[in-house]
Amino acid sequence: MLTPISISLNFDSLNEAYSFPRNYKDPSYNEGFDRLTKICAKYNFPLTIFVIGKDLANPEIAARIREWSNQGHEIGNHSWSHYFNLASLNPLKIRDEVLYTHELITKITGIEPKGFIAPAWSTSSALIKTLIELNYYYDTSAFPSLYLYPMVARIVSKHLRDPRKGIRMLQRKDWFGPFLFPNKPFFMDQKMKIHSNEGMGKLLILPLPTQNRYSLSLWHTIGFMIGWEKFKKKLEKICSTYNGFYYLIHPADFLGLEDLSNDYNMSLARMNYPVQEKLAVLDEVFSILKNSGRPVKTMRQMANFIIKEKASKN
Repeated sequence: MLTPISISLNFDSLNEAYSFPRNYKDPSYNEGFDRLTKICAKYNFPLTIFVIGKDLANPEIAARIREWSNQGHEIGNHSWSHYFNLASLNPLKIRDEVLYTHELITKITGIEPKGFIAPAWSTSSALIKTLIELNYYYDTSAFPSLYLYPMVARIVSKHLRDPRKGIRMLQRKDWFGPFLFPNKPFFMDQKMKIHSNEGMGKLLILPLPTQNRYSLSLWHTIGFMIGWEKFKKKLEKICSTYNGFYYLIHPADFLGLEDLSNDYNMSLARMNYPVQEKLAVLDEVFSILKNSGRPVKTMRQMANFIIKEKASKN
C-alpha cells in the first residue's frame, strides 16, 4: 500500500481572530465549514481538524465537533488559547494549554486526540515533553524551511493592530529549527534529540511538507502568494513523491468578506478573495490529491502507517 496523504485543517477561527467576543456566532463553524465538506464529500476525503479549546467551550460549537467526529473526521489539538508563543511559555502553562483542550475534545467526542499542532509552528522541548507524557502519536509543529523567517515577519506585520500577537510571534524557542529539523518524518524525544526509529519516550514529528530547507514549504496559503498555476505544478510533484505529505488549509481558505463582522477588527489574510473563487481552487487541489493515486486518510491513520513502515525497516 502506498503511504497515505492527509488533509490538515488548522481551525484558526474567526472567533479567535476577534479575540473570543461574548455571544459571537462564528460562521466558520457553520456555513463556512459546510462549504468545505461539500468538496470533501465529492472526493470522499476525511479531514483532520485541529481545534482551539476556547472555541469548544461554546455548546453549539462542541455539538458541531461531535458531529464531525461521528462523520469520521479526526479531531486534533491546537491548544487552548492559540498563543503564537505557546512553546516559549512556562512548562506548566504549556501543559495546561494542551491538557485543557485534550480533555474537552475527549469529553465531546469520546476519543482522545493523538495529534497536535502549535500555533505558528512554535515548538520547544517543554511542548514535546508534554505531548509525550499525554501519549500523543504525532506532532506537526516543525517548520523545516528557511522561509520560516519571512513567514514570521509577514504574520507580525499582519498583526500590527494587535501588538500582543506580534510580540508573541517573536517569542520563539525554535529559531534554528530550519537548520535542525529534517524535512521528512522523524522521531523526537523530550530533549528534542532527533531519532530515526520509534521507541519509548519518542514522538513522531510530521514536518510541514518541504523539499529541502531552501525551498518553500507547501501549504494552501502559498498558492495565494506564488500563483495557482505554479503552485499546482509543485503540488503534483510533491504529493506523489513526499513520504508523509499532508495538505494544510485554514478557515480563511473557505471564508469571505460576507462572513466577517463589522463589529470587530481582525487580521486574517486573503479575506478579500471571493468565496466562490476560493472554493473552485480547493476543488482543483483536491482533484490533484485524488489523482495522485495515494489514499487520503486522517493524519492519525497516516502517522500509524509511517510508524509501522519505519519499524518494518529495522
